[in-house]
Amino acid sequence: MLVRDYLPSDRAALEAIHEAQGLDYKFPDIDGPLFLVRKVLEIDGKVVASLVLKICAETMLLLDGQQGPQDKLTEMQTLQSSVLSEAYAKGLDEIHAAIPEIGFDKRLIQLGWLKDRSGWNLWSRSTLE
Repeated sequence: MLVRDYLPSDRAALEAIHEAQGLDYKFPDIDGPLFLVRKVLEIDGKVVASLVLKICAETMLLLDGQQGPQDKLTEMQTLQSSVLSEAYAKGLDEIHAAIPEIGFDKRLIQLGWLKDRSGWNLWSRSTLE
């Protein structure tokens, strides 16, 4: 087994692996600049797996709880507009939020957020061994 850096010539093999998995997302643009780490696993010269890391931003909202619901929504909309513009200008094409079950779904929908794929859960891992 050999772990090595991804090469553009590996793309067709990885697209075929992705297609065979049958997952509900399109093949990512792994040649794009947001993919910071790109590794493939070769066995006997054949690419059999890949693990890639895409830069994304985790969203954290700090909001004073003293305002009424409409004031909070206005504050979130105002902040979000500015943050999204700056994130896009800096090259980020999406942001993520990990939200506990606290009844915040209605507000997220009002702010234009979409729930991630049904049946998928967010997991985290430190990069330190």
